[in-house]
Amino acid sequence: MDRNELIDWLFENGDAIIRYRTATELANDKSDYNISSLRTELMKTPKAHYWMKCLKDKRRLNYIHGSYDYCFENAMGKLVFMGIKAGFNKLEDSSKSYVKWLKESLETESDEPIENPIDFFYENLIASFLSASGFKDIEPVSGFIRERINNIHNFTKNNNFSIFVDKANYKGISSAFENHSLIDPELYTDGKFQLPWIHDLLAFSAFYDEFPDKIDQIISYILNEKYQKIPEGYGIVMAGVKRYTVLGWNIWLPGYFGFDIDEFHKQNIIIRMILMSPFKVARESKWYKNCLKHLEKFKQKDGTYLFPKEYLKEKNNSYFITGSHMGLGENRRTKDGLALESTFWMLKLLDK
Repeated sequence: MDRNELIDWLFENGDAIIRYRTATELANDKSDYNISSLRTELMKTPKAHYWMKCLKDKRRLNYIHGSYDYCFENAMGKLVFMGIKAGFNKLEDSSKSYVKWLKESLETESDEPIENPIDFFYENLIASFLSASGFKDIEPVSGFIRERINNIHNFTKNNNFSIFVDKANYKGISSAFENHSLIDPELYTDGKFQLPWIHDLLAFSAFYDEFPDKIDQIISYILNEKYQKIPEGYGIVMAGVKRYTVLGWNIWLPGYFGFDIDEFHKQNIIIRMILMSPFKVARESKWYKNCLKHLEKFKQKDGTYLFPKEYLKEKNNSYFITGSHMGLGENRRTKDGLALESTFWMLKLLDK
């Protein structure tokens, strides 16, 4: 089957999520489909009900970031991958509380002599997922992300990869952090972390048309071998006077140094390709092309794709951003379940 035939196959054989996303994202002419009916079909699915229920207004930080399904980042991320974004009334209503949370957090002044970058991490996480969900033009989301892009660009444009300092020069670091490097406090003097996080890619895709050159420059920094050699998880940061904490979520790229990797890194291949695919410099990179070549090994005789199950993980109470929610609602116990999901994702990766 060629591309058009695969699109027809996906629509004719897929369930609600794949049918909706195929019609709205892969089809050559959306007018060939009854999008309104497909939206209704999608919102009636048990998965839509479940993940909308997970997306509830909860004020504690551990309901924003964490591995549980009810955490904002996992619920919102899963809904985005289901195709449920701005324009769906239920999501519009649920998003308002997180816009309000972000606004209140930004307006709260800290009494601490040293700004804690962890607070900024939470704000950035919310703004990034809201941007990816179609709420990029709402304040304070819009202003926050624009400033974030400029700040990261101002640092990365100099290709400075010396981001750690000697811990011996700092007091109060626990022995528990013996194996963690200390990120230079100059990179977050006002709490605004200047290095890119994996969640930033969600926001970058929403603002790419506005900042193509700056974002491509940041992506080039990420694709640099020196950045890819930075330890996974960055390191520790100064979170107050003689207070330190781990702050990770750097953008390591599975397959960058080859595909002899463990299951966790395999489950991250496709999601990190999806997150990087909007950017021209990423799609033209050796890493991206090597990943596509690797995935082509799973092409079937009929033109569909069948990835190993660990490449499309679906596991409750696990992080969306590490590829644990790649399922698209198909019954993988059937003959075509995994093939439908694999083929959809491959067409998305080739679509650019």
